Amino acid sequence: MSGVTALGKDGQIHVKNWQQESVAADRIDSPGQQSSHSRILAFGAGLAFAAGIVSISPAQALAQANPAAPPSRDELVPPQAQPEQRRSTTLTIDGEMTRTPCALDNPDLGDIRVTLSQVSFTGAELATDVDLAPSYQAYLGRELPISVLCDIRAQATAMLTDAGYLAAVEIPEQRLTGGAAEFRVVLGRLTALRVRGDGGPSEGLLASYLQPLVGQPVFNTRDAERSLLLADDIPGLDVRLALRPAANGAPGDLIGEVAVLRRKASVDFNIQNYGSSALGRFGGLLRAEIYDLTGLGDRTTLAVYSSHDFSEQRTIQMGHDFMVGSDGLSLGGNLTLGWTHPTLGIAGFDVKSETVFGNLHASYPFLRTQQRSVYGSVGVDVVNQDVEINTLNLSRDRVRTAFARIGYVETDLDSIARRGGYTPFEPRTRLSANVELRQGLSILKANDDCRTTPLACVASGRVPSRIEQDPTPMLLRGEVQMEYRPAPLVTIALDVEGQFSRDPLPAFEEMSGGNYSIGRGYDPGSVNGDSGFGTSLELRYGSLIPASLNSFALQPYVFTDTVTVWDRDPSIRALNPDRLSSIGAGLRFTQGRGVQGDFSIAVPLRKTDAQTSRGDVRVLFSITGRLLPWRF
Repeated sequence: MSGVTALGKDGQIHVKNWQQESVAADRIDSPGQQSSHSRILAFGAGLAFAAGIVSISPAQALAQANPAAPPSRDELVPPQAQPEQRRSTTLTIDGEMTRTPCALDNPDLGDIRVTLSQVSFTGAELATDVDLAPSYQAYLGRELPISVLCDIRAQATAMLTDAGYLAAVEIPEQRLTGGAAEFRVVLGRLTALRVRGDGGPSEGLLASYLQPLVGQPVFNTRDAERSLLLADDIPGLDVRLALRPAANGAPGDLIGEVAVLRRKASVDFNIQNYGSSALGRFGGLLRAEIYDLTGLGDRTTLAVYSSHDFSEQRTIQMGHDFMVGSDGLSLGGNLTLGWTHPTLGIAGFDVKSETVFGNLHASYPFLRTQQRSVYGSVGVDVVNQDVEINTLNLSRDRVRTAFARIGYVETDLDSIARRGGYTPFEPRTRLSANVELRQGLSILKANDDCRTTPLACVASGRVPSRIEQDPTPMLLRGEVQMEYRPAPLVTIALDVEGQFSRDPLPAFEEMSGGNYSIGRGYDPGSVNGDSGFGTSLELRYGSLIPASLNSFALQPYVFTDTVTVWDRDPSIRALNPDRLSSIGAGLRFTQGRGVQGDFSIAVPLRKTDAQTSRGDVRVLFSITGRLLPWRF
């Protein structure tokens, strides 16, 4: 699905590409088929009727139950793609050692023959991981033209270069006594760094990443890869390293010129129609990022979302993250405020919810290369949610959760090297995966366990939205995304998401399916469960890389989505599982100046437990544009 914006699993609102995972609480539960959210509504509605607060039938209450549930994690801000991918898999290092032409590769010397008995390389000792024997073994003991030394030189240079060294292999003047040939290897070493461009307040941080490369016995691009990629990961900075021979330096001495392009801020917007009728079909988001306010590689974020009817759903998020030290560690936090006021169409029945969601996290890149990266993060979520019906406090959720997450990204090397028509941005193969363990905590006035004493919870006025929830559950989440291109313009893409828990979860932690996650064609939150899995399969044709700033790139595609969920609540366990599935087709586009979009037709194939009939065909769209840097 198209580039859209919402609250991600990392607690931040992102403008992302092509897939979403956020939900609006709008499923309609038919009588006798209570959803996971309906349990507390049936219980709370009964209390309301007894008190004479509302005058609708229990069947009507259940029919509109889900809109009165508090938004889940995926429901706060529609819509959202998966956790942010790192900006680039590419590493740019310009420059190489000066190499002179091989003087022995001359037709005038073709009559000179030599039989080599042994070959040695002086100066190659520092390249301990490279065995140069294959460069000459095939030539030993054979009478060959003197130009064979040029072939050995070229092969040895290629082997050192492939191993990441900047090397020049020379043939010094010598007598080939007894067929023994000597080569001299000059390995590049970085002696100084110069920053070109505006590094801003974080220039010192940039230097701390790159300075350890200076003064090493040899410069190896593979060893330097982590430092250079981490420097390029600093928010707002694009980094390119150019190597030049040092003036008046010894052979192999290099000066590193670091070209820096700085962005002080970025602003983008998104509009889409993935929402529900209760919380608004149409919605828009405006998001701004400000970089480098403190010189710590920091990023400050402000995002505002609203449905087209400003009263139905509004969300504000503020966030800040910064880098610590010079090895990629980052710390951050987010605060999200959300309000919903669904349009239910029932006279005298008014529902409102309010959410405060705080998040603190730390992340670290355990592995950072062009081909593979492994990221780990830990943190804690603190969530307060309140739901009112006609000014009566219906539910009060206080969810506190610690989490640990590990993520993996891999791109094939041939695509990184741009071979065969592939690029790092549209590679032949790409795999990303993440696994997250979450544990509920009984701290900071978290919800009590109401399963054994529900009336005591009601009397205290602290009823959770799911009366049968475990307030301190453990759950496991995971996601795998794969792309395979048998040809540069043909893409097979698979997204698999899952969640498992042995406990009935707070509503905020449930897995959901619908337009904002997996399940295009269904209203957001059409299925919800404690455990479940979803798959999205797409077949795409074309490239989304525009040829120029003024051109468009188009990519038609077809898709199929499926989601299956299970609830652990004893009262409705017999209804398990609940499912949705859909098929459809669409067209994505990108424009060189910073606009991207997705138009699709989605066809639901089955009704969910909460539906009395299969839903209608939906025509969906999402458009995202960059406002800053302005390129129009």
